[in-house]
Amino acid sequence: MTAAACAYLSVPGAASAQTPAVDSAEILDEIVVTATRRGKPLLEVPASVTVQDVEVLRAKGFVYGTDEFRGVPGVFFRRGEGDGEEFPFITIRGVTGNHGNDTFLALIDGIPYVGPDEEVLLYQVPYAVVDKVEIVRGPVSALYGRGAIAGAVNYRTRAFSEDSTTVSVGAGSEGFFNLQGQVERSFDGGGGFLLSAVYEEFEGWRDNSQRELTSVFAKASLPVGDRGTLSGWLTYYDRDGEVASVIPTLGDGTIVDVFGGSESFLGYDPSRNENQGVIAAVRYDHAISDSVELQLTGQARSFDEEVGLNFYDFFEFDPANTIMGVNGFASESTAEVYFAEAVLNWSTGRHSIVAGLSGERATLDEEDRWSGEFDPFFSPACGFRFYAILIDYSTGQVINDSPDNECFVRDQLRTVADTTNSFYGAFVQDEIALTDRLTLTLGLRYDTFERDIDFDVIGTQPVDQQASGDADAFSPKTSLAYDYGGGMVYASYGRGFNSNFGPVFQWEPDRYARVEEPTTIDSYEIGWKGRAADGMVEWETAIFYLEQQDRRIFVSNPDPDGPPTLATTGQEYSSRGLEASLRLRPTDRTTAILNYTYLDPEWDELIIAGSFGAPDDDFSGRTPQGVPEHIVYVEVAQSFTDWLTGRLTYEWYDDYYVDLSNSVRAGGYDLLGVSVSMTLPGNDALSLDASITNLLDEEYFFYFAGSRTMATNVSPGVPRLARVTFRWQF
Repeated sequence: MTAAACAYLSVPGAASAQTPAVDSAEILDEIVVTATRRGKPLLEVPASVTVQDVEVLRAKGFVYGTDEFRGVPGVFFRRGEGDGEEFPFITIRGVTGNHGNDTFLALIDGIPYVGPDEEVLLYQVPYAVVDKVEIVRGPVSALYGRGAIAGAVNYRTRAFSEDSTTVSVGAGSEGFFNLQGQVERSFDGGGGFLLSAVYEEFEGWRDNSQRELTSVFAKASLPVGDRGTLSGWLTYYDRDGEVASVIPTLGDGTIVDVFGGSESFLGYDPSRNENQGVIAAVRYDHAISDSVELQLTGQARSFDEEVGLNFYDFFEFDPANTIMGVNGFASESTAEVYFAEAVLNWSTGRHSIVAGLSGERATLDEEDRWSGEFDPFFSPACGFRFYAILIDYSTGQVINDSPDNECFVRDQLRTVADTTNSFYGAFVQDEIALTDRLTLTLGLRYDTFERDIDFDVIGTQPVDQQASGDADAFSPKTSLAYDYGGGMVYASYGRGFNSNFGPVFQWEPDRYARVEEPTTIDSYEIGWKGRAADGMVEWETAIFYLEQQDRRIFVSNPDPDGPPTLATTGQEYSSRGLEASLRLRPTDRTTAILNYTYLDPEWDELIIAGSFGAPDDDFSGRTPQGVPEHIVYVEVAQSFTDWLTGRLTYEWYDDYYVDLSNSVRAGGYDLLGVSVSMTLPGNDALSLDASITNLLDEEYFFYFAGSRTMATNVSPGVPRLARVTFRWQF
């Protein structure tokens, strides 16, 4: 069985009873797969990779989606509406997205997990069954194809390692409750199975932020003859979450006083996100010979989704009259995705070759409805408004939805579309041992992709229109690594690409003309990782430079006979920076981690054409929005006894530019957290985790700008929360 297969199948289950002692194993010995498609210790991987243990994150009190990015060098996130998984904005190495989280590729057990709108849907990731998270910084499109433009995040599901049954119960402030059970069994002659069920609810700390989820997960593996292993897993995932609102700001970033303060909901009900779906994966590993191994993988998933959202409309903000506006949006959709891949690993002489073919087909059936004050002709009669819902933020009341307002429409059907995406790729990578210490890696991937959409409704009018587009991309990769015994020095180059397809509404033929070309990033990196003093000191550091080209841009269509908007490419973007991580073990009972990030992104060319005869806006040379210059993470863990361990975490984020013109800089904050883990003295079967996040109850906000030249709204950060989990393994 390949090392990658072992990593896939043999990681201890996340629900296993935890020892409270400080982990004495070196982090650089962690086996990872994502960066190379071969199971290797981190010390031998010529790339920047961080592994997050989900159970350890939960022990620290981190229970929201995006918490897996806390403390990871080079990564910053802002949370929008929803406080957690809904609509976060994630930047890796200073790279910002065009739409949603389209700058990195999410994978589940190495299989791409991208929505039909070509963005990562973190609220669909079944966190309850995830054990480890591998976060790779730097493009890995040469191995995985589109989306891996700035990095990849591989969510590894639980595996089984022993015969055990585990039950855990968690509770905490703001009505948090979690109940989880897991059964692991091994078979005589090899293989085994795991069954897991999770129920979780959270009343939320803001109005309209309650959520509830249920997850059932099963995984099994069986030997097939002397050389094969068949494994697979199936999960059912049901998540129902309310979506909180934002708070308006003045143009300089000053937060206005609103009814109910930072915990209030200023919107139009219902505002929620309901997801229900099934994910199934199967994998067959076969050793053709001692040097050749074949891996066949497949995944199928189907999700039904109903959302009701409020998009903040800064055009309607009127502080003199305490009025803010939102656009009411609702959608019902069914998404199905099918993925298949064949990978061959071949070791011969000084060569270690991995090659593969993959195909993916995704379909999306979607109906979109809008609510608010609207006139399709934007006439003075309805105030030139686009589905505007006006809210008096001093009282929280909607003021323009009265039945006698003829301009106010409710759940007006505006788009009905069936979308099909198809992706096909082929790749090869060769790791060449030039000497016993020097390794050269060469890789190349080719992808071709297309989209076809059938529209039945556009802009409330029944139609029978089609839209289609296709493109292709080459993704090269090379690295040179020198192993000097106690560490590795490497230099690498890679190209990542994104399809630029984006959401369905950007393909409406009556509104958009399109030029199809993928956006690319060329990335250069020099890294050093190693250990000293008998493993008491470990470090990883990297400096990088990247250039992004052909970002999607929307301008007025110069063709007067075409649609009003042209979706084209041409923006150029670069980023450079430093990532450094240091881990110290001064004693067997003490561990300290210090991570530092420096980011310096820049728009090399960003000229946005003016509308209706207005002059062009030139933002070239400006700093992109939402990227702090400095990030610091510190963690200290102390094992006081054989059964009690405490941790202290500190996070500090610098201010960032909120708007595109760089006139507003804000958003910096720091957080302190504390947690303890313990087993019952004399009984290792019983354990407890307790935590307090944001210990000092700091009030902080994530800043956003719908306008290019000013701040428009904020989303409050999570206050102090306490959590405790009891676990019984037998």
